[in-house]
Amino acid sequence: MLLRNGSPIHATIRNRAVSSVSDRVSRGARSNRSLLPAALIVLTYILVCLWIRTRPWKYFQLNSRWFNEVEGVFSKQDLSALFPEKWVLRQWQERGAEPPDTYPVYVKPVWGENAQGIHCVRNQAEYAAVREIVAASKRPYLVQEAAAGRCEFELFSISDPHDPEKAAVLSITEVRNAVEEHPVNSIYNPATTYHDITEMLSAGDRAAIWKLLGEVGRFPISRLCVRAGSVRDLVAGRFHIVELNLYTPMPIHLLDSRHSGLDRWRIIRRCAVALAAVTRGRDRQAREKPVFLRTAFYGNRQPLLRRIIGAWQP
Repeated sequence: MLLRNGSPIHATIRNRAVSSVSDRVSRGARSNRSLLPAALIVLTYILVCLWIRTRPWKYFQLNSRWFNEVEGVFSKQDLSALFPEKWVLRQWQERGAEPPDTYPVYVKPVWGENAQGIHCVRNQAEYAAVREIVAASKRPYLVQEAAAGRCEFELFSISDPHDPEKAAVLSITEVRNAVEEHPVNSIYNPATTYHDITEMLSAGDRAAIWKLLGEVGRFPISRLCVRAGSVRDLVAGRFHIVELNLYTPMPIHLLDSRHSGLDRWRIIRRCAVALAAVTRGRDRQAREKPVFLRTAFYGNRQPLLRRIIGAWQP
């Protein structure tokens, strides 16, 4: 049974859902800090593509093999089917028939980026309140069990265009949140911080992580979010996959505040050059799909320009 809008639980969930909107100054500052490196990497990528005489708009065909033309998105359910069973978090489509057996769970849109629209639900009363928000949105949602690991990692990669079994770029970023026990981490969460630990790992550890990523698939560009008990658990393959981003998976380690401006430029240049090379080396025989247009107009809720800008944020 759904709760009335005036209930305390409903008010708590509603406040939690719009907290980032109410804190406009903090959110705007974080958004601007992430938008600048995102804009630079896009601009650099376009310039490199033109220099090597390849078409930058073909970027959207790189992962089109996994694009669901019926739904018009990179479906979370389709992508989760790629995960080995040992790393899968149980998830199902939210229809309100039965509440979850255990908590916490995450209620998230079937399609979305930057953690927008995701709710962490800690009990049955909160679940009922979130269901009202979900019903009002008129968009399909999934319910996903929470991973047990206390550490969250973002694994970003660009494959070598000459040998997909090699990585042209591989970064490992630890996502930290010292405030919330079960956070919805994103660039809009003021408690979220990003820590690039790539160079802290040995070459052997990085090779082990790259090998583990191959069990999910070799994608031209991707970012995989996982939760594990520790860095050593990550390297050993003891983790669960939260989400796979194949649409605009930008290098989140750019947001590590310890990086200098020169460090960020080196990251941007390396990623742009690798991405342009993989764009030029794409499978030209594969049937092209309307990835950008279908995704941009999914839900038809925001102006197109805002979608273009928002899509390229890390």
